[in-house]
Amino acid sequence: MALIGKPVPVETDERGRPRQFFWRRWHRVRCVLDEWREAGAWWEGEGERWVVRLLTEEGGVFELERAAGSARWVLYKVYD
Repeated sequence: MALIGKPVPVETDERGRPRQFFWRRWHRVRCVLDEWREAGAWWEGEGERWVVRLLTEEGGVFELERAAGSARWVLYKVYD
């Protein structure tokens, strides 16, 4: 597993879930494996974020996250 922490372009479906994202190349999402909300370090001014674990059509597993109220997605983790 590798922590990335970089913003990535994401195309979403009508529910706001990632359909595909770009990291080195475009990855199409086969399915959402899990999703959850996490409270950030509120004492440092961080807000809530939405985390989505995805399986791509190529078989890769990735986690993307988005801060509440933001349209910007961040590639958080890549699983080996």
